[in-house]
Amino acid sequence: MTKFLSDGDKEFIWNNSETTINKMTELEVTPTPKNYHLWYTHSAQSDLNLSKVIDNMIAKNMPFNDDLNEKLYEKFFSAEKELKAIVETGATFQRELKKIVGVLKDAGNDTSEHTKTLMEHMEKLSDFEGSSDLKDIINVVISDTDRIKEQSQQLETKLEHSTVKIEGLQTNLSNARMESRTDALTNIGNRKFFEEKINKYMTNFNKVGQDLCLILCDIDFFKKFNDSFGHQIGDQVLKVVAHVIKKELGSEGAAARYGGEEFAILLPKTQLAEGVKIAEQIRSVISKRIIKNKNTGANFGRITMSLGVANALPGITIEDLIQKADSALYLAKSNGRNMVQSELELDQIVPTQQSLSA
Repeated sequence: MTKFLSDGDKEFIWNNSETTINKMTELEVTPTPKNYHLWYTHSAQSDLNLSKVIDNMIAKNMPFNDDLNEKLYEKFFSAEKELKAIVETGATFQRELKKIVGVLKDAGNDTSEHTKTLMEHMEKLSDFEGSSDLKDIINVVISDTDRIKEQSQQLETKLEHSTVKIEGLQTNLSNARMESRTDALTNIGNRKFFEEKINKYMTNFNKVGQDLCLILCDIDFFKKFNDSFGHQIGDQVLKVVAHVIKKELGSEGAAARYGGEEFAILLPKTQLAEGVKIAEQIRSVISKRIIKNKNTGANFGRITMSLGVANALPGITIEDLIQKADSALYLAKSNGRNMVQSELELDQIVPTQQSLSA
């Protein structure tokens, strides 16, 4: 069924198209299809990260030459996004194939019933004289019906095989996309996953006002721990922390390894007070974990984390939200570590940030 655009959708598209062309002309951007895609996305504000980057570049009077536009396109419309589109298209195609197979099965059943009915009439005609011509005609009809049925069954079999192949490809593509968004060591989301999720959640916040809370977590003195006991033990610590975060979150929210020993937790539909409670629960559980060598039983001691919590507010950008959570995290570390601080505490005088032993 054809889906028609509403008048509002048409107006939105026309307005953004006009804005896009005007902006590209103003900045002397070459009007290639890729560049139009890039700048239309910016005009429509459908990728907040992209819009933020472009706005910053415009503020700095940077020239949007072909090389810069190409780099922006590669960054924001990468193979990972194309893979996502392929996965979604494949899923749609798979559903349609299954519908066709279903229709063919129904048609095959109807054909079988039709043949059965004709055979019954043939038996009745055998009792009448002079019915041979009519029986010949019916035999031709039955023969054609059987031929159509056989062709339908062959097509059905081929389509079923194609469906199985598509399901396999779909699984492989989905797995590949998941792997590209998963941290190999900790088996939780990576930085790419985080950026995708925070962009999605901030879009929901800006459109419908859905609450969003961000927690940034940092393992205390991780560098010292890593240097003292080796990278293998350091990796074990990262895995333990990721496991605790994942377990405490359950199906709520999204967790990612933000970088090094730092983790990020996104909590949609969550206000600041609840986010602080969740952060405190995670901190408490982790502080009770003791790291041991599985082979020797050697005790490497406890690990602790500092956590900073912030929530989305009207008018702030993704970068603003991350900065608030990061400032709260710094406050937790500067106040003694192994604690949770939120943006509510940021009205205190925060000393100039200097290097802290992670």
